[in-house]
Amino acid sequence: MSTSRFTEEEITARACELANEQGPGWEAIIAEERVGKDTAELRYWRDLALKELEAEEPTVLEVEDSTPKTVGLD
Repeated sequence: MSTSRFTEEEITARACELANEQGPGWEAIIAEERVGKDTAELRYWRDLALKELEAEEPTVLEVEDSTPKTVGLD
């Protein structure tokens, strides 16, 4: 698995937000995990959260485009 630029807390916070907005709710997911049920749903929301966080990161080209250029310094 590749190393992430995001902390576990950031990923979990986004997964919680997504599950509450689009899914069964974070508490329902965590409750199933606590009783030992399959955590596939938990992994799904965490993976989705990580993909969203990565998509929000600026790319190198976006950073270059937003960097001021110096012109005419002779």
